[in-house]
Amino acid sequence: MSDASRLPESAIDASGKIRVLVDLDGVVRDFVTGLKRVYQNHFPGHAVQEITSRNLEAFFPIGEKIYPFMDETHAEEILTTAPPYPGALEALARWEKHFHIVVVTAQPPQGRAPTFLWLGKHRVATAEVHVRADKETVPGFALLDDFDDNLERFARTGRLAVCLDRPWNRNWKGPRVHSVEAFFRLVRKKLTEQ
Repeated sequence: MSDASRLPESAIDASGKIRVLVDLDGVVRDFVTGLKRVYQNHFPGHAVQEITSRNLEAFFPIGEKIYPFMDETHAEEILTTAPPYPGALEALARWEKHFHIVVVTAQPPQGRAPTFLWLGKHRVATAEVHVRADKETVPGFALLDDFDDNLERFARTGRLAVCLDRPWNRNWKGPRVHSVEAFFRLVRKKLTEQ
């Protein structure tokens, strides 16, 4: 990897590890599968379409009511039972010795405690957790996220913003990967180019 002295001080932790930011929902935790499973338990006769945008009301028969359903009424059930994406936890554990991994996640108030429970239950390899929507304010060299808006704001700070490929983020024009493992490999490559 590169000489860390060439990086901004905010990109390096006290031990000299490079700080990398990783979103949770849509990247490590499969929120969509959790949401669909809980929804189908409550509305077994409803057909849910494949989710291809962040406008969830278009894919669930209850329309706009999906937001209070997921953010208020059933947040704990959805967030604590959502599965991890295959390989995501293993990649975090594998790269933890090389990087200072920071989980950054935006959560409604009702989703905060269930998120911490999920992180503990799955023993997510992370040195820090930030629950905030303004991810661009968190120090780090790179961000892996699935939401275009987060990526755009982070990229505007001059740092590496990498999209985890999902059907709802096809408009992102910057770097794109298909797994958490591929993200860490890309970060390592970018660091060698520094």
